[in-house]
Parts: sequence; structure tokens; C-alpha cells
Amino acid sequence: MKDLEVYNARLHNLRNITTSIPKNQFIVVTGVSGSGKSSFIFDTLHQEGQRLYLEALGMAHEVVNYDSFDMIQGLSPTIAVQQRTVSNMNPRSIVGTVTRLLNLMALIYVNEGTREGEERSSSPGYIPGMFMFNSPHGACPTCSGRGTISEVNMARILPSEQETIEAWHEQAYQFPQRKKEEKEYVSKRFDNFIKQYEVAADTPFSQLTDEAREVFLHYRPKRSQSKGHLIFYGVKIVIEEKLKKVNLQQLPDLHTTRTCPACQGYRLGGRALSIKIEGKHIGELCRLNLSGLGAFFRHYLDSRPHNAFVAHLLKEILRKLDGMERVGLSYLDLYRELPSLSGGEIQRLHMMTHLSAPIDSIIYIFDEPTAGLHEREKDKLIESFRSLQQQGNTVIVVEHDESVIREADYILDFGPEAGSLGGSIVYQGDLAGFLGSSESITSRYLRHKPMPPKDYVFQTQTPGPKLSIRNAQIHNLKSVDVDIPLEGIVGICGMSGSGKSSLMMGTLIPKLQSHFREKQADKRQPDGEDEIYGERETNEPNSEAVLEGAENVESWIIVTQQLARRHENSIVATFLGIWEPIRQLFAMQEEAIRRDFTKESFSFNSAGSCPVCNGYGYIKRAMGPLAFNEECPGCEGTRFKAEVLQVKYKERSISDILGMSVAEAHAFFEDQSKVRSLLAVIEELGMGYILLGQSLTTLSGGEAQRLKLARELGKESKDGRCLYILDEPTVGLSYYDAEKLLMILSRLAGNRHSVLLIEHDPYVLSYCDYLIELGPGSGERGGEIIATGTPEQLKACPGSVIGPFLL
Repeated sequence: MKDLEVYNARLHNLRNITTSIPKNQFIVVTGVSGSGKSSFIFDTLHQEGQRLYLEALGMAHEVVNYDSFDMIQGLSPTIAVQQRTVSNMNPRSIVGTVTRLLNLMALIYVNEGTREGEERSSSPGYIPGMFMFNSPHGACPTCSGRGTISEVNMARILPSEQETIEAWHEQAYQFPQRKKEEKEYVSKRFDNFIKQYEVAADTPFSQLTDEAREVFLHYRPKRSQSKGHLIFYGVKIVIEEKLKKVNLQQLPDLHTTRTCPACQGYRLGGRALSIKIEGKHIGELCRLNLSGLGAFFRHYLDSRPHNAFVAHLLKEILRKLDGMERVGLSYLDLYRELPSLSGGEIQRLHMMTHLSAPIDSIIYIFDEPTAGLHEREKDKLIESFRSLQQQGNTVIVVEHDESVIREADYILDFGPEAGSLGGSIVYQGDLAGFLGSSESITSRYLRHKPMPPKDYVFQTQTPGPKLSIRNAQIHNLKSVDVDIPLEGIVGICGMSGSGKSSLMMGTLIPKLQSHFREKQADKRQPDGEDEIYGERETNEPNSEAVLEGAENVESWIIVTQQLARRHENSIVATFLGIWEPIRQLFAMQEEAIRRDFTKESFSFNSAGSCPVCNGYGYIKRAMGPLAFNEECPGCEGTRFKAEVLQVKYKERSISDILGMSVAEAHAFFEDQSKVRSLLAVIEELGMGYILLGQSLTTLSGGEAQRLKLARELGKESKDGRCLYILDEPTVGLSYYDAEKLLMILSRLAGNRHSVLLIEHDPYVLSYCDYLIELGPGSGERGGEIIATGTPEQLKACPGSVIGPFLL
């Protein structure tokens, strides 16, 4: 069939959509957030395409509910690359392993690698694992293939050398709880030491003999407990044993990381590092950016003859590297760890595999692929979509970006608004017709992008309060000095890989953490962890850089696209902090009191959970590498025991509450002020369509970020001036939703708070009061401040890359 035909699609908020969509086209699906795009494209078309494919393989399975549509005809196998907040956070997972480029390069070294100064023998006995840090055959034995070693700075734990040895001994046994150790054997051990070396308890550590000092620090009793052996544990031994049971991330002041001295950060053992091609070992190649790596292998392919197998490997490596360039990631290197990548970078990393696959007759579905891309980087991505389509595939891109929309062969626009006000196709057809559509909100914003008014005046002439970063050198930053004005909205912009995250996440945030740690040392959280919006500190302050003006900020919040403690049973209501008061409300109902129910009875993670599915609402089924969810037969998806559902509040059960959208719940809980105030902020941010019981793992990066921002704004207003740092907040936002976000940010600035945005969107950057642009390029070609000033000043600046795109 030439067309994809859908009859009466009605999942979630879809309004019995019946439509015909042309295949073998480049199709863009757009519409405001929550309008039904994902329900139609991912949850209906993709899920049914997956089911049909499995059925064809003899693995029939009900992937979706059949009652979500009447019929779909002309559906081909589908491949979807979605943007989700869950990603691989294992630091041993790197660009080289995810793309399998490291595996291919290891085979090159097995076949053609030589030791320096030696001729290659016909059978040198090399194996691929020798050249891979995740293999016991190749990992550096000192750092186990990490490239770094973690250490604890004992000097920050132990007292000064002028303190008594009794104080040293007590400190070791009190660490890290700082409470008196009452066990008798501890005192006995200390008595053994002072008797053995004939010293007093109040002897200063500095006065110990060399022999006594060595024992006091490092002695461990021999396993053979025959008479005459000292029974004493050195203070460093005691602390080291305790550190094995402590999460070092909870002790950021003590934890230091440095390059492994054995492998110099290359992660591999000495044997692998002695084997080279063209004078370079594999570790050196893994540290080249992907653009430089491509140049190396193109030269290597042409510079000497290779057997057919190696030639094939080299061409496959170059094909993958070309794909990385097409998705705008050529500034990365193969050793770059996945946790350090942004959500957009991770998604494009996975996209690369599909963009370079020589397959036809497939429906490819991409979810906001331009997230994190600069305006200048989008052309190559669009060319890749065209290439896929010209191979005989259908390419469907769910996207808000104007440049992608304008390149589409065919447009589907959902709306007109979100949630119960959406669920319809308000336009389908070509671009010309779309731009003339009177019903489409998206079309209206393409014709004209209104800027929300500002009820404050940003001081551009008179210098106001500011933060100043001096000599920032982390990653590709080239001794950057920059002033960041406060009490306004400041945009940090530049090409992907130009140094924005290095400046903000790698320099400013660690320095702020360090400043507030010193300032509020006596106000620490009980477990020693500073509260940074539910996320632990993971950055060490850049020793070269200096932060000035931190006293101009009284509190600060970082709002990224990642959610802490993600789990399938973590839901929106729990994250917002409204689930507990709602459960308490149900526990106060007459029926609950009669049944002796407590608020735990209304938790699907506790006493109230369905015993069949343990509160998930579904049963997991596995078929080989594939996993599927089926509705729980015990609770029929409600997640709770039957008797719990008998308790009602305003005729609704606790399960009914989970099924409410934020907008519905806002109206339903109008008499519950704490619940209502938080839900009001989420509605204001354009997220009234998400469900209270929705799993956090199903949220996009942009949704996760707005949820975090809403949670913060819904609390009582902070005293003093707060700095908000947002990382690409417009991911997943239409222009309609972005305008709502800007109104919220404007309100913050109007209340003398400060907002820092790491952003690419020209619409949002044009609204900022001040811009700081890094560049001019990515990786080694970036790392410098190329322009600063108001949007108008950057538009007139010949050195600015973003200037020509500003409104």
C-alpha cells in the first residue's frame, strides 16, 4: 500500500482519529506538548508495527490493547528512537563501546599492530581483548580500566601533627559519624600501643619515633595470634576499612580523582600500549576527537595495502565516523563517558546507528532529534533523513523545530491544545497549506513569534551584581574569563561541544558548591549531603578556575533534564510531594477509619499494593531479549487491593486519582491548598496533560526539567536572591509552550532572582537580557568567548555564530 491508513485511534486523549498518511515521505508531526503526538505515533503506530513484526516471526503477543484503534493498514516494521530521561549512567560505558568503534579498532590492531622497533610476525598471538579496557586481558591493572584512580585525602580527616595520639586514635574510630566510640576493645587497642612504645596518651603525634609513627599509622595485626604480637590497628587502616563501607560521593570534601599514573589515563595495560599502527597505540586514537580520528583512518586506508578483511573494517569505521559527523557529534572522543553527555547527545548517538543503516521499506520514527543542536548543525541531520527516505523508507519525525518543519514533505499537526482540549489532527498536508492554517497554534507561531512582556528593567548600562569566572580551563576551555550579570535572564549559547557545559556544569556549579559548602558548613544535611535539588554533587571544583561574586547569590538551584532516583514505580505525584497528603486525606475518610486503614494502606508500594503485581499494575513478560507488560489480572491495572478501592473521596478511589491529569486534579483538589498550589504551577508551565500516576521513566527530558522547576516554584518563595540554572529547558517544547516558560522566568527575574539558560533556541535566546556565546566551533575549535552582550548587540556582531539566527 502507498498509504498508511488508521481507523478510529482513541488511545489516551486521541479523538477517534481516522486518517491516511502517505508512505515513503519525510513526515513531520508537530503540535503543542500533550496534544496527542506521542499517543498516536509511538503508542499506537510504533507499538502496532512492533506487534505485527513479532507476529510475522511467530512470536504473537499483545503489545498494545486492541481497543485503542479499530484498524491500521499499510503498516511496515517500525524502528523508533525516542527521547527518554533514562539512559546508561555507567561510567564504563563510553562512546567507543556504544558505537562499537572500539571493537572494530581492536580488530585492526590484532591484524596489523606492531611493537615499536619490531617486525610483525605472522602470528603474534594478539587477541581483541588486549586492546579493550573492559576486558581482563586489556585493562590497566592499576585502575582496572577506568583511566583514573580515586583517593581519599587523609590530611582532611586526621588532626594536625601537634594534636595528641589519643585525639588521632579517637578521630579514626569516630569517622565519619563524629560520635564517641564506646566499645571497650577500642580503648584496649590504644593501651596496647602506648605500652608497647612507652609513650603517654597525650604525646603529640609529631613526637613519635619513626618506628612508632609507622606502626601508629599503618600497622595491622598478623593473622597468627601467638603471644608477643601487638594487637593494634593503625589509624589509617581503621579509616580505610570504614571508607570501604561509605559512598565517597557523600564525602565530596575528601574524595579526589586523578589520572592513573600507570596508564596515563589510556585505561590499558602496558602490553597493549606498546603495540601501534602508524606510530600510535589504541589509547591515543581513543583520545582524538572523532573528526581527527576520521582523518587518521582515511590516511591509514590509503597509505598502505590491506587485506580484504582489514579494508572492510576500515571502511566500516569511516562509515560510522561519517554518521557521527552527520548528527553533530564529531567533537567527541571514543573515551567520552556516557554520563557526561547531555540528553540530546545521547539520543543522537543512538540515532547514528539508524541513519547509516542500508535498509529499506522501514518506518523510522525519531523523537525531537534536533534537541541540543545549534542552528548551523541541523542541515546535515535533515540531509540524513532525506537519505533514509530516498532509500525507500518512511521517515516520521516528531519535532517542534521550525527548520525541520519547513523541510518536510508532509506535516501532521495535532491539537488544537493539550490534554482533553487536544487529540485531533488539526492539519495534514504540505508546508504551504500549513502556513495558511487558521486552526493550528504551531502554524500561528511560525508566522509570528510573540515575545512575552517583561515587568522589570535589566541594567545594561549601569554595572549591577555579577558572578565572574576567571581562568576556566576544564576540557576544551582556553583560560576563559567571563562576567555573568545577575537579576536577569542570561543565555549561554554556542555550537554543540563549544564549551557551554564545561563552563557551567564543570566550572560554575562545582565552584558554587564549594562556596556554599564553606559558607553553610554548620547547616549541612544530617547525612553530610548538600541538597542540590535532589541530586548529589558529582563535580570536583576546577582548581585552576576562580569564582568571584558568589556572595551576590543567596541560594541556587540547578534544573537539568535528569531526575534523581528514577524507577518504574516513581510517579509524578510522589516526585511533586503531593502523594503523601493525598493518601492522608483518604486515610481520614469514614470507610478508611472503619477498616483501620492508615495512609500506608493507600500506597501501591506498601500495605495497599496488589499482591499479584506488587503495585505495578502490570505483569512483565519476557520473550528472549524482548520484554512486554500485560495488565495485571489481579487488580486489572489499578495497582491496589480491592478493599482499598472501596474507600472513596468525592466518589473517587485512590486509583482514580492516579489516573487524573494535572488539570483534572487541580480542579478536583480545589479545597486542598498544598496540593492545589503545586498543580497550578505545572498547569502554568503547560503540563496540565500529564497524569499524577505517570511513571517518571516515561517523561521526556524537557518534561522532567519542567516538573523539577514546577516543584521548586510551587514551594514557598525563597528568601533573598536565588540563581536558577537551566540546561536546555526548551527540549520538547513548542513555541506555544516556550512562551509560557519565558513568562515564568520573567517573573523570577522581576523578583530579583537570576536565571542562567544553556540554550540553542533562537526564540528563547532572543528573549534573554544578555548572551554569552562560546565557540567559534566545537571541541578543539571551541572553548573561547566569542561574543557577549544583548541579543541586539550579538545580531550586529560579525564574530557571532548565533547572531544571524536571532529574531
